[in-house]
Amino acid sequence: MIDPELKTALDAMLGDPEHWVHVGTVTPTGEPHVTPVMLAYDDEYLYLSLTGRTKKANLEHDPRVCLSMARDGDIAHVIVWGEVAMREDEWAQERWEFAMRHILGEAGLAQQQRPLSREGTSLGVVTPKRWRVFGLGPGPGS
Repeated sequence: MIDPELKTALDAMLGDPEHWVHVGTVTPTGEPHVTPVMLAYDDEYLYLSLTGRTKKANLEHDPRVCLSMARDGDIAHVIVWGEVAMREDEWAQERWEFAMRHILGEAGLAQQQRPLSREGTSLGVVTPKRWRVFGLGPGPGS
């Protein structure tokens, strides 16, 4: 279950479904690797659409991630640290389609429709471990 504070911050930050976030992974040599990804979420998890050999290889080696999203025009931001499970099963396919429908709409999903596979696109299921919310309202760190 996603903590209500984090969900409220995600709702405020990602009101625009086409808002991209940056995901940081760790390479086998310990270097950071940061790329933009599409993010969706529900009450349970954060979902990433994962493509690209480097990012997926990094996550197979080390499932830790850092997600960063910032509001245009000011310093408000949300950072989430967690772990990712890459999945391509039937449940993951349903959740990926939910994510793409949320981000791109029904027409966008129709254009992006594909079966998940380890070689192609995977669903990254993020379990948040901790987070930082800054500049989105009253409270510590605002």
